[in-house]
Amino acid sequence: MAEQIKVELYTQSTCPWSRNARAWLDNHHVPYEFVDYDLADEGLQRHIQEEMVARGASAFPFVKIGDADFIIGYNPDAFARLLGLPKDADQAAGDAGACDAEFEAGV
Repeated sequence: MAEQIKVELYTQSTCPWSRNARAWLDNHHVPYEFVDYDLADEGLQRHIQEEMVARGASAFPFVKIGDADFIIGYNPDAFARLLGLPKDADQAAGDAGACDAEFEAGV
């Protein structure tokens, strides 16, 4: 990665796809910040929910890459493409997924 791209994740502590996203970034030495939505305080949950709903996202992980790009769910091919990294040769084609977000009404 020639230039440092800011990466932020909204995850759920119980979501295996969220854990896979973090592991993928760790294995590729990509620095990132993350928040487990289900463990965050109410104010931060509201902020995350508003941001995700505004972008049409209703699943975790929600991965923000740079200022404009985002990925809904675990998608290693998209992570690599947006981060300028080579695609994993051993990555199974169907190895992607997401956990549904169960937001409360009112946002």
